[in-house]
Amino acid sequence: MKRLLIMGACLFLLPLAGCTVSPTPAAQGPPGPQGAPGDTGQTGAQGDQGKAGDDGHRGHPGDEGRKGDAGDQGRTGQPGDEGRKGQTGEQGRDGHAAPCPAGEHRYRNPDSGRESCVRD
Repeated sequence: MKRLLIMGACLFLLPLAGCTVSPTPAAQGPPGPQGAPGDTGQTGAQGDQGKAGDDGHRGHPGDEGRKGDAGDQGRTGQPGDEGRKGQTGEQGRDGHAAPCPAGEHRYRNPDSGRESCVRD
């Protein structure tokens, strides 16, 4: 009976001992050769066209422009050149005064004795 008792205890403890003991892993071998590259995938289908965007908002009207500045005053012009000296009246070939133009006649001033043409 003693023998059965020992055998029963061994049979009882054997499964418990097997669960707690982990087996030693086997040594890992060298890595295998690299595989051949895969085939190129198919070209993807073209995407759908996007939707048109919304219209933008209308801007606000601009401010009124400022009034321009007054222009500068012009510069004073340069003085004119001095006039030429007048010519004396024409005289006839034989020393007499030249005739008056049409519509005028000769007049002698009694105070100065000077002759000039006046309108008819």
